[in-house]
Amino acid sequence: MTEDRSWLDATAQLKSQLETTKAILLDFNGTLSDDEELLASVVRDISADELGVAVSRDRYFRDFAGFTEARMFGEIAKESGNSGIDTDYLLRQFNSAYMERNHDAATISEDARTFVERANRFGKRVAVVTAASREIVAPTIDKAGLGSFIDHIVALEDVIHSKPDPACYLLALERIGVDASDALAFEDSSTGIRAARDAGLLTVGVRGSLNEDKLAQLTDFVIDELSPFLLS
Repeated sequence: MTEDRSWLDATAQLKSQLETTKAILLDFNGTLSDDEELLASVVRDISADELGVAVSRDRYFRDFAGFTEARMFGEIAKESGNSGIDTDYLLRQFNSAYMERNHDAATISEDARTFVERANRFGKRVAVVTAASREIVAPTIDKAGLGSFIDHIVALEDVIHSKPDPACYLLALERIGVDASDALAFEDSSTGIRAARDAGLLTVGVRGSLNEDKLAQLTDFVIDELSPFLLS
């Protein structure tokens, strides 16, 4: 009963915070898009086929979740002894495989779509802030029918230094014209949480790639998933 009471209190606090916040900044992979299992399978296949390295699901979540694809494949390439491989080629393979396997944007749930639509309807500014390439983020958002509800996308190509550097969040705040004190960031990885916090944002941790205790330590709030209930 005490645990249930604590959960209800925390949820009420988050809902209260969302009532007054002017902007919602959403990470993409693992947050808006429930796609970490898909990412793990794509990385596994490309690592095996192109680099001859076995990257299991467990290893992906332990060592690489939250990394940019360039950093991840760079490290795997070094491990393979083929550090001179064309990383851009691997990224093209990754983007192509991701879009083929997620052609219907099924990784963005109905609840997540309704959350974004409701935030927009309530007058919140909504931005997606991601370390992923715009080549996979923008088409997936459009296929999910959310293009008109999201004000800005800050993707890998928009900054010199990606997460955990706060530059992506600072740029998003600048583009939507909102101070950090008036915004909330939703993240599922330690690199993303660090970027958001270093930009001065309150953070909402989405359960996924991080264990429960670490997520609670790093963020101000914790949720299971994006839900329209939070904005009711």
